[in-house]
Amino acid sequence: MLDLSNGDENCKWTTLNVSGQKPGGRYGHVMVYSKPYYIIYGGNSNKITGEVFIVNIDEERIEWKKIETVGDAPCPRMYHSAAVCKYGSAAGMVITFGGRSEPGNALNDVWGLRKHRNMTWDWVS
Repeated sequence: MLDLSNGDENCKWTTLNVSGQKPGGRYGHVMVYSKPYYIIYGGNSNKITGEVFIVNIDEERIEWKKIETVGDAPCPRMYHSAAVCKYGSAAGMVITFGGRSEPGNALNDVWGLRKHRNMTWDWVS
């Protein structure tokens, strides 16, 4: 973590002690921040994956958790883009677009990842 609380001249890197099931090394993934979660989706770690991992940085014990979504989900992908929607009916939803699938095909689909009040997560297209 880069601590910028003391201004640019006094910033420093510190190591966070994060427990739980870690997402493992990967590339071509996305990582977004949707308070209080950092969310990692997709990428490649020996094969293209559709895994979703979260870490809640507001908890006293910081822990990675692999999310099992309910219902339909996008195909595994890498090199996609994502952002958190701030306004409208999708506010708070992680929106992801495109990328490449396992055989290397370009994707042009849009999916939204959302968290419900009962702590379940699902994808909508």
